[in-house]
This record gives sequence, C-alpha cells and structure tokens, in this order.
Amino acid sequence: MHKLVPLILLSLLMASPAEAQQRVLGIDVSRWQGTMLPTTWSDLHNVNNRDFAFIRSSRGGTTGEDHRQGGYPSNDNTFFNLSQRYDDPNFMQNITRATSAGMLAGPYHYSRPDIIASTQNSGGIANTGTDEADHFIAMAGAWMRPGYLQPVFDLEDGELERTDDELAQFSIDFSDRIHEVMGIRPAIYVNGNYANFVLGGASAALQDQVVAAFPTLWSARWPNQSDPDSIDVQNEHPGTSISWVYGPWDDPPNPTHPWSFWQYASTARLSGFNNGNSNIDVNVAQGGMEFLKDHLVPAIWTTGSNGQWSTLTNWNSGQAPIAPVQGPGQLPRSGFLTLPSVRLPGSDDTVVLDRPTGSVTVTLATGTHDIRKLEVRETLNITGGSLTINYVPSADSTPISAQFSGPVTLSGGSLSVHTLQVDAAQTFSLGGGTLTFDTIHLMPHATTPAEIGMIGDVSFSPLNDAAASIVNGAGGGSSGLIDLGGANRAWQVSDGAAAVDLSVNVPIVNGALTKDGAGTLALGGANSYTGDTTVLDGTLSIDSSFLADAADLFLSTGATLDLNFGGGPDVVDSLFFDGVSQTAGTWGAVGSGAQFTSPLLTGTGLLQVSTLVAPIPGDFDGDGDVDNADLSKWQTDYAANAGSDADGDGDSDGNDFLIWQQNFTGPGPLATSQAVPEPGGLALFASGLSLLILCRVRI
Repeated sequence: MHKLVPLILLSLLMASPAEAQQRVLGIDVSRWQGTMLPTTWSDLHNVNNRDFAFIRSSRGGTTGEDHRQGGYPSNDNTFFNLSQRYDDPNFMQNITRATSAGMLAGPYHYSRPDIIASTQNSGGIANTGTDEADHFIAMAGAWMRPGYLQPVFDLEDGELERTDDELAQFSIDFSDRIHEVMGIRPAIYVNGNYANFVLGGASAALQDQVVAAFPTLWSARWPNQSDPDSIDVQNEHPGTSISWVYGPWDDPPNPTHPWSFWQYASTARLSGFNNGNSNIDVNVAQGGMEFLKDHLVPAIWTTGSNGQWSTLTNWNSGQAPIAPVQGPGQLPRSGFLTLPSVRLPGSDDTVVLDRPTGSVTVTLATGTHDIRKLEVRETLNITGGSLTINYVPSADSTPISAQFSGPVTLSGGSLSVHTLQVDAAQTFSLGGGTLTFDTIHLMPHATTPAEIGMIGDVSFSPLNDAAASIVNGAGGGSSGLIDLGGANRAWQVSDGAAAVDLSVNVPIVNGALTKDGAGTLALGGANSYTGDTTVLDGTLSIDSSFLADAADLFLSTGATLDLNFGGGPDVVDSLFFDGVSQTAGTWGAVGSGAQFTSPLLTGTGLLQVSTLVAPIPGDFDGDGDVDNADLSKWQTDYAANAGSDADGDGDSDGNDFLIWQQNFTGPGPLATSQAVPEPGGLALFASGLSLLILCRVRI
C-alpha cells in the first residue's frame, strides 16, 4: 500500500538536519516571568537571537480555581478546587508582543492529570484529557491558526496518581480533542522520565498511539544547569548522554534523534530578560528557520463542501477568532486583547487540502496567492489567477515544495513551484495556463504510476531561468509518464538562461507533440507517442530514435530539431519545412555527410524520410488539409505574394481562391461571407469574382 507522508513530517525523516543548518534558538515563558515589556521581547529576538517562544496559556481543566503559584496576592494564594483551572493572565499580552517583535510563537497548556477523584477538593471527579483540551481551546484556540507555532501539551504531572496506561490514554484524549475541534495535532513537552518510564511503560499499542497523536516532540533535558552556555546545542542532542530520553519516539523505524525542540536549560541568563539577572527557560530547534516554519500551524480547508480558494471562510486562517474569557475567580488579563487577523493562506503557510471524512473540490479562479508549501489530498482546479509555492528545498526541511496526493488540474492562470511530487495513482492535468517549476517528480508504481495528463495546450517556464526537469521519482515499478490524450498538444517553452530549458526524462505517450516558444525542450524518456512532431520555434532535442515510422515531422524556419543520438537513423514518414514536403532519403545537419542536409537540423543523428508528399491544391498553410485556415492565408497573400499560389502562375489571385473552394475538405463549413481583399487595380475583377462565388455556393 502506498503510504502518504505529509510534508510537515518529512523534515523529521531526513538525516541530521541540524548538521546542515544553524539551529535556531528560542525560549518558553509564563506568568512566572511577570510582565515582559515590548522592549524585552525585542531584545530577546534581536540581541539574544531568540527566534521562537512557547507561551503558557492555561493549566488544569475547565472548572474550579487554583490560586497557588499563579500571582495571586498572599492573602488569596492557597485556594484550589475541582479541576483546578488556571488561566495565565499574561498569555495574550506575551504572544502579541512576541510576534510583534518578529518571533514565531505558540501556546502551551500545563496538564494536571495528577487531579483524580480522591484529590482534595476535586469534587470526586478526575481530570480528563478531553476537558483539559477544551480549557486550552477556550483560552488559546484563537492562536491555534496559521502564523503561530503548533499548540503544545505539557506533561509533567500525574506519575504517582495514575498508571502508565492511564497517563498515555489521558494524553491521547487531549490530542484527539484538539484534532477534533481545530483540525491539527498538538506537540508534546515531556522529560526523559515521563517519555521513557511513564509513556514508554504503557502498552505497546498505546505507545504507538501516543507517538501518532503527538508527531512533534519537545524534549526537556538539562545536561548542565550550572553552566547552560557551555552546552553545544548546535551539535548535541537531548539523547547525547542519555539514550533513553525519547521513550517510544525513537523506536524503529523512527529517527535516532526524533526531537523537534529541546529545552536544554531552565537557568539561562539572557541580557534581554531583566538585564540577565533572572533565570529563563531556553530552547533550540533541530534546524534553521525552514525547519521552524514546518512547525507552524498549517492552513487547512475547514469546510466539507466544494468552494473557492479565495473565500476567507473556507480556511482556518479566515475563521473569526473567538476571544478568550478569563474564568470565574481567575486573575484579570494583563494588557489589551489583540486577536489575530483573518486572512487567506500566506507566504509562510503550509497549505493542506484534506477532508478525511469527505471529498471536496477546491477551485482557484482569481487573485494572486503566495504560499510556502502545498499538500493536496482532495481535488484542486486552477482555472485563473496565480498560485506561487515559494519554498525552496533546504537540508533542514523537506525535499519537496508540494505534494499532489489528489487530482490537480491547471487549465488557466499560473502555477509556480520549485519541486513538485505527484504521487502514484494520481494525475496532474494540464490544459492551459502557465506552469513554472524547477523539478517535477512523477512517482513510479507497479500498475498505476503518476502521470501528467495533457488535456490542452500549456506554457512551460523554467523557474528562475534555471533548467526545469520532469523526472521519474524514486522507487520501483513502472515509470511516471506524460499522456498527450490522443491529440496534438502544443508545449510553449520559454527561453531562460540555461542551455536546456525543459528536460523531460519520462515517457511521452498517446498523441502528437508540437513544440513552440523560444526555449529548448529536451526529450530523454522512452517516448512512444505515434503522432506527428512539430517544431514551430526554439529547439527540440531528442536523445533517441523514437519518432514513429508512420508519423510526419514538421519544422519551421527559425526552429531547430537537435538529433542528439547515435546509431542508425530515426525513420519518419514525411519531413516538412514550412509546410513543404521534402525529398525522401537520409537527412541530417549541415556537415553531417547525410544525403540531404538542412540548417533546421543539428546534432549527430540522422533522419530517414520515407515519403515525398505532393502538395494538396488549396492547402496554403501546408497542414495537410484544405480548410478555412487556408482561406485566411489566401486573404493575407492575395495580390501581395505567391504564398497561396495553387495554380503555379507565380501569384495569389482569384483563380487560387477557386481552387481552394473546389478542394475544401474542412473541418467546419465552407466560409462564404469573408471579405475578399480588393487592391485598387483589381477591384472590378474581385467584385465580379465575389458575386460569382456567392452564386456558385447558393446552388
């Protein structure tokens, strides 16, 4: 079975990302740090190089109060009851100021599974993971959206009060509730003891569920509290000195060091915080800024029905945020309430089109849209506007910019992407618009490899003037392919700075190919299409003799066919230059020693032309039929040149028009009402001729 690997997880599967990129640094804070001024946040970011922050929003469940360790005055700091709810009064101020200073920030919830039915003042009710998640959503749900780091479940209590299985289930229930309401999975903060001996002590089935419920691990491991600056956070890991610190997260086939974030000390002194006179928790990410952005909340399609990309309410980023309200008995909120702005997916967002319980079609028809990454598991139709996927693969993040695990169609507008993967059994349909890219991977499969399905003519443009390529993806099975759909498809290839603008290294099948545009198209796959090949502009380079023996080859002045192969000649039925059939025989580049040569041919290969085709009277455009397109050409050439000379008298006149009419084959009806050009000296003749033609047609 083909297993889908979301982009947001691929960074965890790559080898040693931290060795390739400078790891970014962060902090985590709560009410313990008191009021942090905007200048404090600015200094932490700009002076102490802290790029991210996790900020506590809540503690405990939805009921009761907990006045201990929370900033209550000394005469009111001992009361607690029920699920011991605590709303951090500094959360909203902290997260607003952190993001305003340029840091990426997200909320965390301190869980209280230590509260069970027998706990003092609990009312005989044990806390549940679901209820605590509801508390978290109530206080921080407005920030569980694109632009903010994944929400975090903080597990460091309950070991004495619950069994390992119970704590594992509590954690799973918490994650499941966040996913049910917000559509995302939270991260987990856990130390080595809880990871290995508590969650790792649960049943094997529950361990697997915990890892699936929390794909992002924030590991708390303090190797040197007395001198945190001496810790080599750029190269070491939480598990460098204690191998069991990750619990089930490093069980095979998971990575050896599966952490995304590492809280490496709680005793750091940073100049930006209280002039370096107070301790603060410090963290490091296992990668640079691209890795960090992988852990932002993705932009997800929230509606269960078809819709337009440009409609705000279809996205979690476009939903109106619900303002948190401090619960009964809670400390008043610090500062003003500033909620996130509603918006469409933006330039730092990973967009995920996935409705697990249904099937939807998303249409992008208008507007200019710039996003970071794209995962498609539904149907996406791009009919207009533009979509730019701006991520360029880096060593600390994913190797692809977009993954099509569902059907995608480009029929208008434009799509720009650096590296695209089309999964097996999926079709990326091209029927119009402009596709700009660096690399497209078509994934192989034993029976249903990925394919590009041509349903119309498309413009191809290399990204950043580099060489674009379409290649077979890694893996076994049949190669990905391009299906021309049984028709003649025109490829407009732009001319960039590279010698080859577009390389196609997968088979092209089923139809005919027209190369247009000033760029160079190189075909290197096991091509088997049997239709004609036409080169109108630029260069078409072929590296094997695959042209069908019964097909024709059409070249236009200014275009080039590069025969980039050796061995015997490639056989074609007929060869046409500007619509004129060429002599049968062996053809090659000038200086090739072939029987016949032309500057329209380059390379070392040869063509064996089988048939010289006599011209069809009235086929003025040389496309093998006599239709209304030939009439248009005759109108242009009339009395001006011999381009539409059917009777061989050296000019284009009314007699040639009559020959066109007599040999008309279509397609389409015979045109009789189009104006005939009338140069002054031939006006009378043309008028009479026009009347004669109209009379003949009416008979």
